[in-house]
Amino acid sequence: MLEILNLIVRLLVWGLATYRWWKRREDFMFLLSLAIWVDVLAALSKRAVLADIGLKPKTTALAPLMSILAIIEGVLLITASLLVLDRIKELWSQFALLTSTTLGSLYVLMATLLSESSKVISAVPVPFLGISLMFTGYILLRKDIDSKKVAALFPIGIFLLGGINITYPLTVDTPLARCLYGMGALFRGMMLIGMLNYAFMRVTLPEMPIMEFPTGAFYTTNGKIFERLLWKMQSSGNGVFITRKSVQEFKPKFPVFWSTMVASGMLDENVVAVSPTDIGILIDRIRRYLEKGHSLVVLDGFEYLVLENGFESALKFLLSLKDSVISGGGTLVVLLEPRALSKKQLRIIQREFEEFKF
Repeated sequence: MLEILNLIVRLLVWGLATYRWWKRREDFMFLLSLAIWVDVLAALSKRAVLADIGLKPKTTALAPLMSILAIIEGVLLITASLLVLDRIKELWSQFALLTSTTLGSLYVLMATLLSESSKVISAVPVPFLGISLMFTGYILLRKDIDSKKVAALFPIGIFLLGGINITYPLTVDTPLARCLYGMGALFRGMMLIGMLNYAFMRVTLPEMPIMEFPTGAFYTTNGKIFERLLWKMQSSGNGVFITRKSVQEFKPKFPVFWSTMVASGMLDENVVAVSPTDIGILIDRIRRYLEKGHSLVVLDGFEYLVLENGFESALKFLLSLKDSVISGGGTLVVLLEPRALSKKQLRIIQREFEEFKF
C-alpha cells in the first residue's frame, strides 16, 4: 500500500510541476517536470508496485531499467539546476553533463553485461541521483524559492530525499532500509506540499498602469530623471528595479533585485538579493512580472555589473533584458555613469538604447 501511495504522490508532484511550466513557460521547469516524470517511471519499475497492479516481470530486468532511469533523472535535474544558475552554456557545465551521461550509462551497460547483482548495477546510478537531487534542492532554495515560504518544502524535500539515495549502497541490505523508505515517503509528502504552493505562487501585481512611457529601451545619465522614475514606480506599485544600492529602508511597493555579494535570496516582501555574477537568472523572473502587468524596468549600477562580469557579459545581459522587456510591451531605462565607461563602451550602448526624455 505504501508503494502505491508513493506512486500517487509522485504523479501529483509531476502534475503540479507540469502545470507551473505550462503557466509560466520556464525552461528549467520544463526539465524539472521531465525529471519528475522519469521519477514516476522509476516508481512503476519497482517490483512491489508492479505486483500490486498484477504484473510479474523478470526480476533481472528491473535493476538495469531503474538504474538507467536514475541516470536520466539525475542528468535532467543537473541540467535544470544549471539553467537556474544561467551556467548551461559554459564549457565546464556541458562537460559535466556529457561525462555523467556517458560514464553513468556505460557503467550500467557493463554491469548488466557482466551479470552483476542488482546491488552492484545500482551502486553508482542511485547515489548519482542522490547527489543530483541534493544539488537541485540546494540551488532552488538558494536562487529561486524563498526559504520562509511553504514552497520551500519542495526543495528541502528534494535535498533530504537525495541524502537517502546517497546512502543506498550501504543501507540496501540492512534493517535501516525499510525505515529509510518510510522517511523517503515523508520527504516526498513535503515535496508535494511545497510544490502545491510553488505551482500556484503569486507574482506581485502592479497597483495601477503607467501609461505615459513608450515601449522601448532607453538610457539616462540624469540622476533627477532616475529619482522621478523611482517615485513613479513607488506611487503606482508598477515596475521592476535592479540596483546596486540597498533599498530595505525604502520599503518599495514594487519588486526590487538588489545586486550584492553580501546577501542572497528574498530579504523582504519585494526585495531579492542576487549576486552580480548570477544576473542571468533575472531574465525569466522579470519576464514573469511583465506578464503580470508590470510595464517599467529600471536598471541602476550597470557599471558594477561590468566590473564583476566584464563588459561583454554585462552587455549580453543588458541586450537580453532589452529583448525581454520590449517583447513584453514594456519600457526599459538604464541609468549610466559615463565616467565609469570607455568612449567605445558608451557608444555601443548608445547605439542600442535611445536617450530617455521625461
